[in-house]
Amino acid sequence: MANPFPNGPGTVEAAGRLNIRLGKPRRQSPRAGGIEAGVRFAIRGSVAGEEVQGVSQWFELDGGQFVWAGACRDFQRLADGEDDDRPPRRHLGDYAPPVFTTATGIRHKVQGLRPQGLEGLIVHFDAYRIRQAGNGAEDSDRRSLDMMRSAQANGFHYGEISRTGTIFLAEGFEWGEWGSHAGQSQCPVTGRPGVSRYYVGFEMNNPGPLFEAQEDGVFCPWFNAVRDANGEVVLDVRGRCTRRSANDEWYSVDEVRKVAADGNIKAGIYLPYSHEQFEALTRLCLYLARTFPATFSLDRVFGHDEVAPKRKNDPGGALADPARLMTIPSSGTG
Repeated sequence: MANPFPNGPGTVEAAGRLNIRLGKPRRQSPRAGGIEAGVRFAIRGSVAGEEVQGVSQWFELDGGQFVWAGACRDFQRLADGEDDDRPPRRHLGDYAPPVFTTATGIRHKVQGLRPQGLEGLIVHFDAYRIRQAGNGAEDSDRRSLDMMRSAQANGFHYGEISRTGTIFLAEGFEWGEWGSHAGQSQCPVTGRPGVSRYYVGFEMNNPGPLFEAQEDGVFCPWFNAVRDANGEVVLDVRGRCTRRSANDEWYSVDEVRKVAADGNIKAGIYLPYSHEQFEALTRLCLYLARTFPATFSLDRVFGHDEVAPKRKNDPGGALADPARLMTIPSSGTG
């Protein structure tokens, strides 16, 4: 069978959910992520690979990644003079579709179908480790998968965004299904309780509020600070905690920021989300607005602290410039 699409750089649309293969254009290659149906994405060109259903054409992406051309449609070639390394900005604006990675072997508890389809998104932080140990190298993808497994074990249902910008979804995840992630909650706009039914939840890998330690320039998360019988971090008269171990996770003064109280954001010291996390979250929200235009609204993107203000403080001051996320136009051109 002839190749269904011409060669050359351009953009195509996913006709169904695509698997991204790493290294070689074949189904046995490691899965590097996925692209949801209806998402338009940039390609560098096409190559010959494993023949699937009579089609051996594969599209090459950046970083030695490939997708099978037989599951794509509507190829659009770059116009003469366009930058071959990206799709034309006048066509796509600043929007770049997210890439989803399936957390293999992890399934989250589904409690039913969303009553009116997916309407919004709740941003959480997971209040968990980001590093291998101490103040050493980050290991956020592995830590994020730890939290995905924790959700499976405890009957929760959410996605996770690591500090590398990787967006993890559980096996069998469907946007139209819901499970618990926000607990006792109420939408500040509609007044409806139980927002997990209407809004998908995403945990950002982040340790949560930090506490200054006895040692100057050292800041500890709750899990590396001495706590009382109720699990609360013990502070001295200066408001400092006692670090439990120099080998467990801690942060230096140049990594953190102090945030004043501002509306739902509680005052405190936080480790900001990484640039990659913020970009992944932004792309995710724009993707959902484009994929579910009849139901999903960027005006229904809330922090957990907005739907459960008496109980929760996430994402709080860890979210860099939250106003930017809430005001991005759904067209993605702003």
